[in-house]
Amino acid sequence: MHTVNAETLQALILTKNEEPNIKRVLDKLTWLDKVLVLDSYSTDNTISIMESYPNVEIVYRKFDTFAQQCNFGLDLIEAKWILSLDADYVLTDDFISETRQFISLNTPEVAYYTKFEFLIYGRQLLSNNTTPRAVLFKKGAGIYFNDGHAHRLQITGPTGAYKARILHDDRKSLSRWLGNQDGYSIRECHKLLDVTNESRNSVLNRIRRTKTLAPFFVFFYCLFAKGLIFSGWAGWYYTLQRTMVEMLFSLRLIEEEKFNEKST
Repeated sequence: MHTVNAETLQALILTKNEEPNIKRVLDKLTWLDKVLVLDSYSTDNTISIMESYPNVEIVYRKFDTFAQQCNFGLDLIEAKWILSLDADYVLTDDFISETRQFISLNTPEVAYYTKFEFLIYGRQLLSNNTTPRAVLFKKGAGIYFNDGHAHRLQITGPTGAYKARILHDDRKSLSRWLGNQDGYSIRECHKLLDVTNESRNSVLNRIRRTKTLAPFFVFFYCLFAKGLIFSGWAGWYYTLQRTMVEMLFSLRLIEEEKFNEKST
């Protein structure tokens, strides 16, 4: 399989202590001449693993926000197309084939969205709550912005969609996951309390603002509505993770409410 030259397409990945994931990700990117990794000063074996791949270029930057980090990386890329990936996104052969096809076509689309298959330690779930994301786009057609605990990509121009999916397979430790979720819950709490944010009025966010119903809703939604009870231990693991996230949101909202009461 011939490699795609760096003038046509480059991948962008953000990393910070991704030793459990990064090798599986980079193994599926050897068809690219250049993969730009923006690292936030990893302290585990992430760097030594990445240095073993000749097509990987590592740039260091202290992390501030996901959006600013991503946009800094986009400015460094000099290619017609950008493949923007998380450090736990593993590409399939079908996804790679579609990507090659998209960048070779002369069509009006400036970006392509994909869906995800969610894996728990390598075991695929029957379904999940992930939403489609634009991962392939032309340079200059997309810019990132922060949205609560997440970062979103704003696309300017017509878009298309992949048939193939990316495997989302994060194998970092539970302790690391809990630490990340604690930070995410603070940002999501601020988003839920921001009356100017239109997304706070979505069904889930209205349930979250009750501070009691969301954990129960998400637990039963994942397990029964999404059918994860049929995914065995992996389905239970994912359901409990999502329920714990909602519990953190509820606790943060209560904390913020009581803090505001004391301040008035």
